[in-house]
Amino acid sequence: MAPTPFRVIQGAAATPPTDAAIAEALRRGERAAELEAWNRFSPGAAEMLRRLLGPGPDREDLLQEVFLRFYRRIGTLREPAAVRGFLGGICIRVVRGEIASRQRRRWLHLTPTGTTPDTAVPGPDVEARDIIARYYALLDQLSVEERSIFVARTIERLTLAEVAEVHGVSISTAQRRLVRAGKRIAALVRRDPDLMRLSEEGEA
Repeated sequence: MAPTPFRVIQGAAATPPTDAAIAEALRRGERAAELEAWNRFSPGAAEMLRRLLGPGPDREDLLQEVFLRFYRRIGTLREPAAVRGFLGGICIRVVRGEIASRQRRRWLHLTPTGTTPDTAVPGPDVEARDIIARYYALLDQLSVEERSIFVARTIERLTLAEVAEVHGVSISTAQRRLVRAGKRIAALVRRDPDLMRLSEEGEA
C-alpha cells in the first residue's frame, strides 16, 4: 500500500506528527514536511549552535546552513526515529567548519567581510558576558576536532558513542581526544581566578 502523504496525515491526525513521521515524509520529498521540520527542530538546533559556538552574530546564517544540509542529506538517514541525533551531527559538522574559518580569520586579523574587526560594545550583564567570552576563548586554544569533541561531550551531553559516530572515529580515539582536551582546558581554567571559582562552585 502506498504511504499516506504527509499533508493528509497532518490534516487528519488528532495529534502532531512524530519526529519519525516528519523524517519519513522528508525522505519521500514531501514539501509540507520541510516547514514542519523547521518548526519542530530549529529551536533545538539554534540552542545547540549557541552552546557550541558561544557569543557571535552569525548563528542565524549557520542555522540556515544546517537545515540546507539536513534537507539534502535526509535520504541517508537509516532510522527515522533518530532524526534529532542526525540533525545534531550536522550541527556539529557545521560548527567545526565555522570554528576552522574563525581561526583562519583570526590569524589574518580580519572579519568575514575582510575588514579589521571592531571593538565589541559592552551590553547588559557585562561581567557574565565577559566570563563566557573568556571561557570560549579558552576553547579556541584547542584544535578544531578537540574542541568539537569536548563541547559535544561536556556541553551537549552526547554519549561517548554518539560523539565518536558524529566525528567518524572509534570510541577509544574519541575518549583519548576528550581526555587530552579536558586536561588542556582544566590547566587553562586554573590560570583564570573567575573561571576557577565557577568551576569549583559547579563541582560543589
